Amino acid sequence: MTPILDIRTLVLIYVGVTIGQAVVLVYLWSVQRNYPPAKDWAIGSLMMAIGLFLFALRNLAPVVLTEIVSNLFLLPGLMLFNFGIVKATDRKPPLKLGLALCTVANGLLAWFTVGAPNYPASVLIQSAVFLAFDLYTAHACLTTRTARGNHTFRIIGIVFVVLTIVCSWRVAGGVFDLTFSLSPTLPRLLWIATSLISFPMLTVLLTLHTSQRLQDEIHAQARRDTLTDAYNRRALIEFADKEWSRSVRHDYPLSILSVDIDHFKNFNDQHGHQTGDVALVQVSKAAQAALRSDDFWCRYGGEEFIALLPNTTKEQAMAVAERLRQAVENTTISSPHGSLSVSVSIGVAERSSNHSSLSEVLAISDAALYRAKTAGRNRVFADGD
Repeated sequence: MTPILDIRTLVLIYVGVTIGQAVVLVYLWSVQRNYPPAKDWAIGSLMMAIGLFLFALRNLAPVVLTEIVSNLFLLPGLMLFNFGIVKATDRKPPLKLGLALCTVANGLLAWFTVGAPNYPASVLIQSAVFLAFDLYTAHACLTTRTARGNHTFRIIGIVFVVLTIVCSWRVAGGVFDLTFSLSPTLPRLLWIATSLISFPMLTVLLTLHTSQRLQDEIHAQARRDTLTDAYNRRALIEFADKEWSRSVRHDYPLSILSVDIDHFKNFNDQHGHQTGDVALVQVSKAAQAALRSDDFWCRYGGEEFIALLPNTTKEQAMAVAERLRQAVENTTISSPHGSLSVSVSIGVAERSSNHSSLSEVLAISDAALYRAKTAGRNRVFADGD
């Protein structure tokens, strides 16, 4: 078997693997429509499969098809695929710069194929584009700091580092004849073989990343109130347990706000449940905007909300509660009957060494809330007031 046949066989196998990869990633996109990187992976892998298929027809089809048209699919396809991975690391890839690079490279490749045929120059240009995209993607993956999945991106980054090393040797052998006394076709064979192994690995890793992200989404949705997007009771228990342990262990303050929308039943009866839902959403948004980044906001049930304030004394919690009360009071609620408004009453309590559980502190804040309501509503009361 001649070396050229070895290369062609590898390319044909690579085409088959890339088509399989495209099928997997298109299916992945179909179940993750709301995840933009999945779309880039699917379209990019499809374009790469088409480009590689046309390249595999070398010496069997017109050179314009196998050398020029193939790169029109291959280079932008690689860009989309790689930039999709960069997007998954929560970065914004330079799409315009990438398209410009592909356009210039394809123009030069067409010239060195038809206008002034020069195979080494073509290899150098094509490989330079591969190296640029792969190095950029490797850097993005190896330096990413996502909330979860860093190990997956590290492995992806290592795969791209290997691809850049092998591609560099392909340039050294195909352009500068630096084969180190080995077969002249070995650098190209190794590049194709490495790509043949790497891209299925990338497909598996991207599938794992997407699966993990989907699980995180499901977990996050299970901890959120579907109407207001505030946390729910389940999430409150998780967060409160952690903060209670930290507060006891390090002896830092922990405060609770019990928040209740005033006369909400009458509001619902007068304006309808749909407007009541709008009011719940607007109150929750106003409250979250008034709270600090470390504070925890939860819809406890009906029109009642709970705010957990880590590392906050009762006096500091009173200030936060008053800011929250004013934010809600100044919030406008749209309805078919015009602009409406609501108010909230708030009870405040702080953990002390005498309390053995969060439920005790919550009962105290609820008692303070009751006193705020009996005192006329739309006000803030603390335990001991």
